[in-house]
Amino acid sequence: MSDKKYRFEIIKTLITEQEIGSQDELLNSLSAHGIQVTQATLSRDLRELKVSKLPNSKGEYIYQLTENENEPRQLLHPAKQVSLMFSNNLGVLKTRVGYALGVAAEIDDANFSSIIGTIAGHDTILVIMNENSTREQLIQDLKKIINLKN
Repeated sequence: MSDKKYRFEIIKTLITEQEIGSQDELLNSLSAHGIQVTQATLSRDLRELKVSKLPNSKGEYIYQLTENENEPRQLLHPAKQVSLMFSNNLGVLKTRVGYALGVAAEIDDANFSSIIGTIAGHDTILVIMNENSTREQLIQDLKKIINLKN
């Protein structure tokens, strides 16, 4: 296993087994496992691994994996049961409190042709649809990455 793959596995393990809230904490945990990296390298690793900072049950923001390489772009954090309503070519997604930014980032990263962009608040996401897309297309795209309640 290459150094990078090994580092990625350790990062994923640390993030899933511990509540890590900062890059300094993660750097210290990596160091304890004999892995020395710069902050810049760690930032790139987190971006490549699709790690986001999302609130835990106490409302503290911690690093969490948002994508599993063995599954098709399913969000792994508890932003389940997202509801969707429409007004013309606008979709309004309601998430759990504190999850809208993370979910909107995943939607934006997916680059769906049915979506021009998103605007996120605390628990609400405005999804602006492409004029040439149907609501059904949007729903199918969103179901690829979130548990959409209809």
